[in-house]
Amino acid sequence: MIDEFSYLLLADKNTPAVFQYVIDEILDERFFLILSGSLVGLMEGLMGYTNPLYGRRTAQLKLKPLNFFHVAEYFKERPLGTVVKIYSVTGGIPMYFKLFKGENFEEELLRLAFSPTSILYEEPEFILREELGDVHRYYLILEAIAFGKHRVSEIAQFAGIEAKDMPKYLRTLISLDLVKREIPITESERSKKARYYIKDNFFHFWFRFVKPNRGRIEIGTFEMDWNAFNAYVGRAFEEMAKEFLIELNKRGKLPFKFERIGRWWHKNEEIDLVALNEREKKVLFVEVKWKELNERKARGILKDLEMKSELVGLNEWEKFYGLVAKSLEGKGELRAEGFSVWDLGDFKRLIG
Repeated sequence: MIDEFSYLLLADKNTPAVFQYVIDEILDERFFLILSGSLVGLMEGLMGYTNPLYGRRTAQLKLKPLNFFHVAEYFKERPLGTVVKIYSVTGGIPMYFKLFKGENFEEELLRLAFSPTSILYEEPEFILREELGDVHRYYLILEAIAFGKHRVSEIAQFAGIEAKDMPKYLRTLISLDLVKREIPITESERSKKARYYIKDNFFHFWFRFVKPNRGRIEIGTFEMDWNAFNAYVGRAFEEMAKEFLIELNKRGKLPFKFERIGRWWHKNEEIDLVALNEREKKVLFVEVKWKELNERKARGILKDLEMKSELVGLNEWEKFYGLVAKSLEGKGELRAEGFSVWDLGDFKRLIG
């Protein structure tokens, strides 16, 4: 097994031809060769038709980050609310989340991400330069998305790039698993309502909080906006809630087994999560709130959710309504009335 094979490719452009000879002429059935690398573009290039190694692979595996529940197991001695904050910053990359101890999150975050000498301070720059070379326009696009510009026209305007040039940049970022394209869950893949989000939590955090403040960080005048960070965690918590529902779905602990799950939006209205079973015509609408809610507030959110659900147009479907929150009072009463409601206590039980 040869790890970081991508760096060998960078060092010598003849590497694929050499390995073609090794595979074809030297190795026999006693050998099983594994090549791994962290530069995605270079490793995927090995599979291209014009590459000397084309047709010689017997399998490929694209490693993904660990999910929220794996990271929560790593921090099992820490409060789950702290783990949510850590995961919102680091995602499931072990190199990143293992830097945190979870003892004093705010202090650790400032030390690890906002110090010019910390390992995380320039990490996205190193990765982008290795993968892309000329990174200026990619920086602008990622910063635009991090600041809430999700439509192509919005991103282009923020970044100062012509809209007609955007697809090639977005395709590259999607291929690197840094950006994802989403459409409303009820729309076809060809929908023109597509939005783009930063897929990697650490890149999202870095472009939202670190990069725009580097001037202040480096002269010692930076102060963290914890309210803005809390709002950022709330958006990241939606993805954790999605993972939670996927786990419940696998275990048969929802009103029905869903086949697809995602966001829904139309104009200014949005529903955080919609889970569909098209065969049975059943749908679960879920709002996600990174807040401590009493029963009265929870009922208000669920009532608004019922009203918004009418806009989705699934008129003859059987509808269910749910809410995921940081903490939630009155869960028993709400569940008795047919609502599906959960908070971090339920996340904890699922991990246990």
